[in-house]
This record gives sequence, structure tokens and C-alpha cells, in this order.
Amino acid sequence: MNNKLNNMINDFLANTDAKNEEELNQKLQEFIMQYNMGEIEYENTPLDDAYEILAKAEQAKTKKQAIKLAKEAYAKCDACLDAILFQVKLEENPIEQMRLINAGLLHEKDRLEKENYFKKDNIGHFYGIFETRPYVIGLYIKARLLCVNGKIGQAKGVCKEILRLNHNDNTGARYLLMAIYAYFEDENSLLKLYKKYPEENLEMLFPLFALYYKLGNDDKAIDYLNRINKNNPHFIKFFKGTIKENREVLDYYQMGDSSEVIMYFNSYSFLILPMESLDAYVLQNSKKNK
Repeated sequence: MNNKLNNMINDFLANTDAKNEEELNQKLQEFIMQYNMGEIEYENTPLDDAYEILAKAEQAKTKKQAIKLAKEAYAKCDACLDAILFQVKLEENPIEQMRLINAGLLHEKDRLEKENYFKKDNIGHFYGIFETRPYVIGLYIKARLLCVNGKIGQAKGVCKEILRLNHNDNTGARYLLMAIYAYFEDENSLLKLYKKYPEENLEMLFPLFALYYKLGNDDKAIDYLNRINKNNPHFIKFFKGTIKENREVLDYYQMGDSSEVIMYFNSYSFLILPMESLDAYVLQNSKKNK
């Protein structure tokens, strides 16, 4: 949903007297019908204009033009944090990336606090609220950038803030935080987080394996290694050098697929690279290799 459509729905519902969910759904159906027939009167806000400019930036033919338009969008309305996030994605200088994301998030937090979005009822649901979703996404981008730049302790704090603001964790901050806890060999925090999000996928299981590998607890390390291989048979193939990447998966990964393994080793190098004997350990202790 775009900003303009979100505002149009909110304006429409503000003028209704729906008393329950059934009546609210009926009103939404009325809105859809009137919207499709072009009967909804609405005047653009500065934020709507900013998003329209940003849409042009996303379709720009050159990087220079895209950045120019994104800056224009933010100048039109500084509530358009997505314009900053777009610039961060295009920026190649890591120092400038961090400057942009920090300045953007600082201003956005101040704006959201002034508009009362940080009230108690909203905490835990930030991704589900249209106006606060970009802030959560921005925090996740910052956490990733911090990890890339070796600032793992700072990234930990950002990930914890994301989970505080958005319990459902639509951005996947829990996966990054699991890897961070494994990096710091923080068993208590890692197990507590896994208990809250008990998933059997590579992004949850590998940090558990890595933790016990680093702590020298071979029984637990091998147990999690076997669980990894069971959930994704391509994992051991990566270490054997026989993995075949799924070329049909380009911009996303699929759990249990080779793309999941490739994604993990590309995205979590801060955890993996210090474990120099990992290859030998995995090959020696994987059931599938025996």
C-alpha cells in the first residue's frame, strides 16, 4: 500500500460510524468500489508528493538522476524516510552510508515521538503501522551496515530495539541477532532468543551450531550440525564443493534450497570468517559425509 492510498483509506474511515469489524469491512468494500470508480475526492499531501517523486527516482535511468530525485523527495517532505533509505542503498561510500542512515533515523525518531507514535499501544507493532514501518526497516538496514563494518556490539543494540518495537519481526532482525549472540558466545541470550522464535532453518540453527563449536561443546555442536543438514541437504554440499546454486532464485532465497546456503555465507561473514577450521570440522562431523 502506498502513502496516498493509506491516507485516502484513513480519511474515508474517519467519516464512518462503523461499530464492529463486520461494519468496518463493509465500509472498506464501499471504499474500494468508490475508489475504482474514481469517486473518492482527495488532495495530495506533501508526503504524497514526496512518494510520487521517489517513485520516479526508482524508475530513473541513471544512478545520478535517481539520487537527485530521492533528495528532491526528501526536501519536499522530510517525513519520507524511504527517500533516505533509497539513497543509502545507492551510496557506495560506507562512511556516507552511515551518515545518511544515522541522520535519517535520528530525525525520523524525533518526528515520530512528537507525533505520539511511540506511545505504549504502538510499541511492538511498528511494522504493522504504515507510518512507522520505514523506521523499523531503516533500523534493520543500519544493523546490517554496522555488521559489515565490524561494529557488531552496536548492531546488537539496534537489533534488540527492532524486536522491542516490532515483536513479529517482519525484517528478520532475530536472525541477525542470533548470529551476533553466537559471535559473542553469549549462550544465555542466544537460547532465550531461540526459545522465543523456535524455527528450524539455517539462520536460526547455524548460530546454535557456531556457538557450541566455539565453546568446544562437540556433542551439542554436532547435534545442531545434523539438524542443519537434515533441514537443508545443500549445506554439506557447500563444504564438499558440489553445491549447485538455483539460478532461478535471483533476488531472494528459498529455505531448504541451495540459495539459502549461499545467502547465509554471503550475509553472515562476520560470524563465519573467524572460524578458520570450520570446513574441516563440518566435513568430519556431518552424518551425510560418513
